[in-house]
Amino acid sequence: MELFAWQKFIHFFCLILLASSALADAEIGKESAVRQKILKDIFKNYKKHDKPNEHSVTEVDVNMKILAIFSIDVLTMDYFIDAYLRMRWVDPRLTWNNDSGIEQVVSPQLKDKVWLPDLFFRNGKKGYLHTISQPNYLMRLMHNGTLTFSQKITMRYSCQMNLKTFPMDNQNCKIDIGSYAYQKNELNFIWDRSKKDGRKIELDTGELEISEFSSLKPEDFITTECGTTTGTGEYSCIEAKFVLRRQIGFYLATTYIPNILIIIVSWLSFWVSVDAAPARVPLGLLSLLGILTQANSLSSSLPRVSYIKAIDIWLIFSIIFVIGVLVEYAIALTVVRAKKANLWHREVREIVHQELVTWCSACQQQQLLEMNQQPGYQPGLDAPNFCDSLEGLITQHVVDKNDKSKVAVKPPSSTESEVDRYSRFLFPACYLLYNFFYWIYYLYLVNFIETDNLNQTNKR
Repeated sequence: MELFAWQKFIHFFCLILLASSALADAEIGKESAVRQKILKDIFKNYKKHDKPNEHSVTEVDVNMKILAIFSIDVLTMDYFIDAYLRMRWVDPRLTWNNDSGIEQVVSPQLKDKVWLPDLFFRNGKKGYLHTISQPNYLMRLMHNGTLTFSQKITMRYSCQMNLKTFPMDNQNCKIDIGSYAYQKNELNFIWDRSKKDGRKIELDTGELEISEFSSLKPEDFITTECGTTTGTGEYSCIEAKFVLRRQIGFYLATTYIPNILIIIVSWLSFWVSVDAAPARVPLGLLSLLGILTQANSLSSSLPRVSYIKAIDIWLIFSIIFVIGVLVEYAIALTVVRAKKANLWHREVREIVHQELVTWCSACQQQQLLEMNQQPGYQPGLDAPNFCDSLEGLITQHVVDKNDKSKVAVKPPSSTESEVDRYSRFLFPACYLLYNFFYWIYYLYLVNFIETDNLNQTNKR
């Protein structure tokens, strides 16, 4: 008996479930039918090519959520952005009474049925829409005629860069949005007014990490509304400006530090004898070749601009310092050779005069001996001096024949050059002084001036 009661209860419960499911399906079907009827009614006489508010200005609220900024290229002066682009406007022709409980319709197919603002990126170079696995866009229609259109885009924007302080530079870039066909009295773009915090640009994370540059925060984006006049009329536009602050770490590791080490290695020639030309000359030439290779590699990745960049000044002075090492060697070698030549001439003169004195003394003794052997020679008479004609030459160089130290050849002096001794301190001191002024100027003074100019521009 109890088993039969349980079977009846289970059957009754299943019937209730089936009835509930049928009622839910019927309700869904009814809601779907109501939605289809609403869409049919509002699009019955709708013309998608006609602008809403034909005789007044249509205002479009714009908002962007930036997912990533990447591929910032100084050679082509552009950058890429992945973002969600959102637009919101009111089309009075698409309103309906929400007594039916249907407050909104979300359907991708609405995109092909309604009028859309002709938004374009004024500084855009190239872009594409994401279509995997379906076209990435959202179309929402509210009962009061408010349309929200959102799509994921990847855009390549131009950014005119000033590279005078590269790689310690700050680049002012922007996202410039405007209307292509509708004039300002027909269509007006404004940044999203629903954002109470004033941040019109959203970021996917708290900070946006950018390779080679400092991270960006939402408050780093400055949004403004503008207008532009062309030959066809005056058009509405909006801008989002931001500053890309380059981090110097990469260039320190790949350019500056290797360059400094090459300069230091070139100074080793000051400790090498000036007679060792096969060691000193190749050392200077290899240092020069290393810097020129660096400069050539760097110039291939930078645009051909008409002004000198900070990195150019660094490389130019590096080349000057290395060439200075080679010039110093030429001067040191010339000075040492001149000293050796003077020493050699002095030693030759001393030897020649010593030989002349010895020869003259021998000649006098031989003459006296011959005169003593002649008949009628009187010893009290002075014998003629055969060395009188050489007296003017040997007066300053007469050497006592018993003083052997005065005629001994001096030992060869060291080939170390005084020019090298001075250069060991002069070159590093000049290089340190140059580095001091270079880094002070580009890291502090120029950055301070650029920041001040940027603040004044933003105030305007």
